[in-house]
Amino acid sequence: MASSSSNYSYPALAAITGIALAASGYALTSSTSTDTRRRRRRIKSRILKERDGRYIMGLANTGNSCFINSVLQALATVTSLRSYLAERVDERGDEIERIELTRNEYVLESVAYALYTTIEMLNRPLAKPRSMAPTDIIHALERKTNGKINREQQDAQELFQIISHALTSEEDVQYRSDPSSLLDAGAVRKMAIDNDPSLDHLETASVSSMGTTGSLWSCFSVSTAGGYLRSRPRRPRSPFTGLTATKISCMKCGYTAPIRHSTFDNISLTIPHTLSCTLQSCIDTYTKVDVLTDFRCRKCMLIATLDSLMDEFVKASHPGAMSDEDKQELKGKIQIIKDAIKYNVEAPLPGIPLVMPRATSCTTKQTMFANPPKSLCLHLSRSMYHPSGIVQKNHCSVKFPEYLDLAPYTTNGFLNTSDPAASLSTPPVTSVAQSRISRTSLVYLRNMAAGHRFVHGRDGLNVALVNKDDDLVHNALPSMSVPSVRTIPYRLNAVIVHYGGHESGHFITYRRKKLPTGQDVRRPPGHEDPEPKKPSTFWRCSDEVIEEVDLETVLQSEAYMLFYERDV
Repeated sequence: MASSSSNYSYPALAAITGIALAASGYALTSSTSTDTRRRRRRIKSRILKERDGRYIMGLANTGNSCFINSVLQALATVTSLRSYLAERVDERGDEIERIELTRNEYVLESVAYALYTTIEMLNRPLAKPRSMAPTDIIHALERKTNGKINREQQDAQELFQIISHALTSEEDVQYRSDPSSLLDAGAVRKMAIDNDPSLDHLETASVSSMGTTGSLWSCFSVSTAGGYLRSRPRRPRSPFTGLTATKISCMKCGYTAPIRHSTFDNISLTIPHTLSCTLQSCIDTYTKVDVLTDFRCRKCMLIATLDSLMDEFVKASHPGAMSDEDKQELKGKIQIIKDAIKYNVEAPLPGIPLVMPRATSCTTKQTMFANPPKSLCLHLSRSMYHPSGIVQKNHCSVKFPEYLDLAPYTTNGFLNTSDPAASLSTPPVTSVAQSRISRTSLVYLRNMAAGHRFVHGRDGLNVALVNKDDDLVHNALPSMSVPSVRTIPYRLNAVIVHYGGHESGHFITYRRKKLPTGQDVRRPPGHEDPEPKKPSTFWRCSDEVIEEVDLETVLQSEAYMLFYERDV
């Protein structure tokens, strides 16, 4: 009888414990998320309360290391990066008198830790000029890359990419954890025994029903209290990480391939060979619709394959040309191709080689921002390659603004997959109620765009978005409406400038001061200028030399890299 009772109670024990552990896991996750958000607010609050002194820390040039110094000074002014790094090294914010960092050996040897300590040094207010050598971050990068960081191999933009990649790869290791099973018998037994030592015989088959019931309640009480459950830290995301969306459409058959999303940490913009241009025109060039002649349209290949199989089937209809079994197989392939063209162009077709069309069709390609990052890094590519093999620097003057709106270059929820020549995300011309699209509807539309896998009628996705008269179908989804165009404002934080030619030169950085625009650092008594000057808003950092400059000086510089941050 006892054996029967215990056999019945073990599944019940596992089931109830699983529910309890799942509930407590949810509670721990919620608690962890709340603590993380609070810590983020504390860290951000501490950073925003900071003010510059009369000077900030300079960086010593240890031998053609100006490209390192310029990148570090630029990163030091990005508030979201400082918050991100503070989370990575387990700083708790401004509720403690002194900063307490992690004791994790992996973190202490990481690029994130070295970059954090270096940036914090660069943000300390100073009463007199000082400089230091950024040896910690250089050694950390060399350990990570197993190579040397020097001017012969990298420039400022390449160094930024190395740092960004190192931070991301370290995230994968630092926040990787293997969750334990909710029905781990060893964990259940340990929780029960620690609450009631008399239950040490739980693993025997002769446990009583009363003992099992007690174990159930003890397990439930311990699990809901969080005992023996390891909270999983919320993984912070690099503020430079964003998402782009790329659309490729065939101008011959009108098919649009699945929207491709890619992550990025910086955007390289092509500069025209002119005397001057604007930053907005460079972004226009990056996001404009281009025409390609070397892309293979899958739908055109399916149509060509279908034509080839149909010709083969016509020839097989002659007496003795093909066996009945081969005819049935050929007929089956034809039906598979027809179904693929009608329902899912991207469906895999094992055993059916695709035929290339006789004439290559033209396709259009466009890339837009799908999820802009908190901090936007723009690289202005100034290399000019001549047919003779000579590489020169493009000295085009790029006019860039202090405030940049990225909304015109970002998808807005309206996905155009019907017109190959039109933009990927353009609001309709007709006036529609400017209400915001629901997240559920937006996800649904994006899924539909991924290869026309969700079909509504004969024409697939086009029926859900646009009808044959090119009028928007408002009731395609219950909550669907065209979203209002909202601004995505960014404010200029830092500019890296390169003086000299393509092969050599010098890097400097203009970084925004911490005092609000329109205010200046107060000078000590007795050192006031006889004539009031326009308030300085930026530091000019050239290795050890730090000077105050105004905004106009920054905006007239020959920028090589631009760092913008979300102004929300």
